[in-house]
Amino acid sequence: MPLDSLSGVIDRYSWKARIRPVILALLPIIALTLAAAPALAHGNGEWLLVLLAGAVLLAEPLGRARGKQLESSLFADWGGKPTVQLLRYSGPMSETQLTYLRTRVQELVGPLLPLPSAAEEAADPVKADEVYETASAVLRARARALPGTRVLADQDSEYGFRRNALGLRSWAVAISLVALLGMTGIAVWTGASGESVNGAAFVLWPVLIIGDLGLLAFWFRVVRPTWVEEAAWEYARQLYETAGLSGA
Repeated sequence: MPLDSLSGVIDRYSWKARIRPVILALLPIIALTLAAAPALAHGNGEWLLVLLAGAVLLAEPLGRARGKQLESSLFADWGGKPTVQLLRYSGPMSETQLTYLRTRVQELVGPLLPLPSAAEEAADPVKADEVYETASAVLRARARALPGTRVLADQDSEYGFRRNALGLRSWAVAISLVALLGMTGIAVWTGASGESVNGAAFVLWPVLIIGDLGLLAFWFRVVRPTWVEEAAWEYARQLYETAGLSGA
């Protein structure tokens, strides 16, 4: 399947949230391959497009599965989903903000799903969270039906990307380390063996090694639970802004 036809199979969210983290994790393998055989960088290799298209299709479910495995533990560490926390009396909203938000949410979800009072929430916080989760699900469905929700969709895919990247972090670090050792070994072995190397290879190897080190820094320094949490809160706020302030 040519790459330009994949857009009809994989939607925007899947590209950004599920496939991109897998591609980032696999980039060191490509770098190692080019270090071992620099001529591949200058070849046509149309068959590589077919392999890449297949890899992209396989990456979509892998990227989601790894992130979903982490999600419940992340929510537990954060004290619950941000979309739920924003509706709690014990949540981060000020009294004025919470009163307005809960009033609008109640108007939108209707009388069949009454939001718990402060006393009810304190008496049974688990049941209260179930109601808040249901309410946020109603708002998500509502938001998807509204025009002009690209910002919300972008926030959703950004959260998905970060969550799935965190799920792949251990694999990605291992791949990067193996590739780094491999590229270094190739350079050392080539120099020790006295094998002639063209100028392009001498330029390519340092570039690939620096790129791999950059990816390692990304996985070590950036991809952390707090990085994912930031995106989750941004999505929660955008959800209520989009669904709650766009009219009843």
